[in-house]
Amino acid sequence: MWNPFKKKQEEDAAAQPADGKPSKKESIEERIEREIDSLPAMIKGKLKDPAIKKRFIDIAKRMEKDGVDFKSIRQMKKWMKTHEAELKAGQAGGAPAKVETVVHDGPKIGRNDPCPCGSGKKYKKCCGVGK
Repeated sequence: MWNPFKKKQEEDAAAQPADGKPSKKESIEERIEREIDSLPAMIKGKLKDPAIKKRFIDIAKRMEKDGVDFKSIRQMKKWMKTHEAELKAGQAGGAPAKVETVVHDGPKIGRNDPCPCGSGKKYKKCCGVGK
């Protein structure tokens, strides 16, 4: 039977030194970088943004500090559910405060009015084509 995790297990075994002792513990930033490289291009592109990447690393550090096992999806979901309010509050801090409505000062140009560019044609035949 094909095992999708076999290759990863072989790579992990190859990464250990020959004396059998585990190597220096990998930092959270190094682990996240390694995982980002294995993601699909669309998601990888979003995580290359420094602000999003920093937020992601901060959350991972907090999870590690609280003793969450990153191999257990159940533990990670449980941690996120208990800290949901804090995560949403932090996310809302980066959002713009208010979106303003655009208001046009001049009168609205009708389709059959002369074009404001000065060509002498009707607006619908000049600058209004395709609108």
